[in-house]
Amino acid sequence: MRILHICDQNWVGMANAFVDAHLRHGHESRLVTLAECVNEYPEDVCLHLPFLQGTPLHMTMKTVMNRLHGDRPKNERREWDGVPEWKPRSSLEKAFFRFREDVLWKGKIERAIREHRLDEYDFYHLESGLGFFRDARFLREMKRRGKRVVSYYLGTDMRDRGVIPAIRELSDLNLTCEWDHLALDPTLTYFFIPFDASIYEYREPATDLLRIAHAPRSRAYKGTDILLAAVERAKSRCNLELDLIEGVTHREAMARKRRANLVVDQLGDHRATGYGMNSLEGLALGIPSMTSMTPELARFLDPHPFILTRPETIEDQLVELARHPASLVERARAGREWVERVHGADHIVEGIYEIYRQRGWMDDEGRAIPASDAASGRG
Repeated sequence: MRILHICDQNWVGMANAFVDAHLRHGHESRLVTLAECVNEYPEDVCLHLPFLQGTPLHMTMKTVMNRLHGDRPKNERREWDGVPEWKPRSSLEKAFFRFREDVLWKGKIERAIREHRLDEYDFYHLESGLGFFRDARFLREMKRRGKRVVSYYLGTDMRDRGVIPAIRELSDLNLTCEWDHLALDPTLTYFFIPFDASIYEYREPATDLLRIAHAPRSRAYKGTDILLAAVERAKSRCNLELDLIEGVTHREAMARKRRANLVVDQLGDHRATGYGMNSLEGLALGIPSMTSMTPELARFLDPHPFILTRPETIEDQLVELARHPASLVERARAGREWVERVHGADHIVEGIYEIYRQRGWMDDEGRAIPASDAASGRG
């Protein structure tokens, strides 16, 4: 099969794990990003498009647009199923997206399609349910040629933006690795985040001093202010250190994280859902993860290696770990084993391939069956 992954920016490296796993299974796969990301995960085909989240120009424009629209949300719940759906908040915002895609982006995207033959793939995997254009013009042509479209949602895309109507209409399979997305859209199929622990060197955590790493992309979602206050209170009772890792490349973040013996992922219920790449990287390195998660997710994962916490308990928990840091060693061993077993990228893509086989999109030899052939029974 030929599988193309498309994402706006490579924030967490999930697309890399997917592509590498596809390649190990003998398929052809590439990654296209619309713009480079400050985290500096590996890029493949990067289009360097302007006015995308994270770039200074776009962040200025985003601030202006948010002020103009006040508290108006970016999505509306669909009447028939309640799924959040993206809508331009005004004619001005609609005009901005049209100008960005038709004037600033169109030429670069079409050139990349020609140069890299991006229209010759069997499957188009869309991170966050985003393609090249919000009106899905490229995907509509691919569907006409019998190709398949798979959307997978992560992070805040479903919560804040919602699904893109034109793309969702064409999507053959909709996946999520976020537990709370299932409440927003029960039709989503859940999968664990694909992760390759083998590229991370495991070391048992040091036991001389509690060193905490916290690396929020959004302080509000991760409960950072609550954590900072709890750490300050705990410092009056014990010795510990906190490294707040923000605004740096992935390489620098990993170097700083390796010096820690505890990762605090999120604290409280701030619309993040327990854990993500931050925790998986820590567990793979031999660093236990402390986090908050809903009781439903905790039961679903059980048994799991996480140290569960809440805003009202974290201070005492940190003090206890600071006084007995040797207790982290056993958790570190369990964490590495759990990541390899539950989040192994090869296992994750094999589960997705099984869905393809069940739906008649892939034969027993791993070859893609075009939609036209599947419909006629030729597959």
